[in-house]
Amino acid sequence: MDYYAIVHNDFDGTASAAVYARAVNDLPKKVFFTEPTKIHNFLSKLELRGVNNIMIADIGINASTFDSILQSLKRLISQGAKIQWFDHHVWKEEWKKTLSDIGVEVYHDTSTCGAGVIVKYLNPNDEFSKKLTSADCSVDIWLHDDPMGEKLRRVVESNRDYSWKEYLIKKFYQGILWDEEFEKILVDQIDKELKGYEKLPKYIRVLNINGKNVVVAVRWKGPPDISYASQFLMNRYNAVVFASINGKAISFRSNLIEVRKYAEKLGGGGHPLAAGAGLKAPFWRFLLHKLGYRKPLLDWVSNIVINVINEIGYVPYQRKDIRI
Repeated sequence: MDYYAIVHNDFDGTASAAVYARAVNDLPKKVFFTEPTKIHNFLSKLELRGVNNIMIADIGINASTFDSILQSLKRLISQGAKIQWFDHHVWKEEWKKTLSDIGVEVYHDTSTCGAGVIVKYLNPNDEFSKKLTSADCSVDIWLHDDPMGEKLRRVVESNRDYSWKEYLIKKFYQGILWDEEFEKILVDQIDKELKGYEKLPKYIRVLNINGKNVVVAVRWKGPPDISYASQFLMNRYNAVVFASINGKAISFRSNLIEVRKYAEKLGGGGHPLAAGAGLKAPFWRFLLHKLGYRKPLLDWVSNIVINVINEIGYVPYQRKDIRI
């Protein structure tokens, strides 16, 4: 079956493409990696070119771009496309109904990760897919209950090139969960991470907002990545929220607070404990950051974080049972 796979450019997106391929017993004609903040632009430019089957996975919808997404999907369906959308981020019920009404097959479940939605509905008896999904969910939705997740995430994120993720999709499709190649990458990544932790204080500011510590950061190059760095910094500074900006978007992380509410306020979305939104920094502040002067960008993002937390408050996260 010829099909396009459109997935998030992270571990969960990579795993989603792999478990879908195992479910349909075929690799995609082409994998496209994108983000929730860019999916509307991507779909507006997508051409079928003789491929009528499309799977979209681990891509949430933002309220600000839903109408644009809807119009693009209508166009593709009118051209003969069959579209399946698998996701685990928070959706409005009206979004699911509207997409279903135009012919999109919507598979939505917030109790698992993106790959977990696919396995649950398409291939629940595939033991390899369940193992890969367990590792994926462990880190993607911040369960941290499967050691393989911490290992595989480092392997997936060791190389930002899309060709690397395509290579991994093929390996997972073949049933390879771990091998000597992955082991070597893991050792190398951990070594880089340990060195990278030393530089993090240069990129952060610790705020006290309504009696609780919040770490705000401007993005750095290289390991550790945002997930591991956020855990380290929140523990080090006894913080309940971590926020970082890369010049184009803001990301929130927490172990206790529903940070998705902050992201939604800024026009984004995500998971309860890991979320983000598009947020373009003023050019001159971003330029100074690139030149090594971080204070102007930290000042700007700190004010945004202070305002959104003051408006929303700290909403404790109530963990739900997770089904894989």
